[in-house]
Amino acid sequence: MSYYGPIRLVGFSDKPTLYRMILPQRGYIYVKCGADILLNGLKTDLGAEARCPVCASVTRFHVVKRQVEDLEPKDPILHVVEFGMGAGHVGVECESTHIFDKKDCLTKWLSTYTGKPGLVISLPEYMRSLNQRLPTKYHEREHRSNTTIQSGSQVLNDRKASHDRL
Repeated sequence: MSYYGPIRLVGFSDKPTLYRMILPQRGYIYVKCGADILLNGLKTDLGAEARCPVCASVTRFHVVKRQVEDLEPKDPILHVVEFGMGAGHVGVECESTHIFDKKDCLTKWLSTYTGKPGLVISLPEYMRSLNQRLPTKYHEREHRSNTTIQSGSQVLNDRKASHDRL
């Protein structure tokens, strides 16, 4: 686990991965999966680069004030597998959570994927769902989580079926 100022980074990796954040006054930081970038974006503004696990194209974006901005390409897709962590919490399974630069790459990856079904969602939509699931006090206090967890709600449960509709 790594610290950035007063906050603990979610999903920190000391080895290069497909997912890299650019933090002001800290530089490049690798995280374990695409969702980790967005989870960290709940706590600090950042730049991000995600390499598609299928074609290796890079998706770039910023998270500013807990909103995804400046997406390039314009419509990358997140496949995220969440699991319950007890009452009111959800964890992310990073091995199955990726950002794809285009739908064709996601479809190709899913054709050989044998893991748990995940949610297929745009990055801005997933960020909005994370924001909706946070308690109001979250933004007023330091988040002290030791793992990739966030407050849960029915928002993602209602959307789980999107994986099967592809």
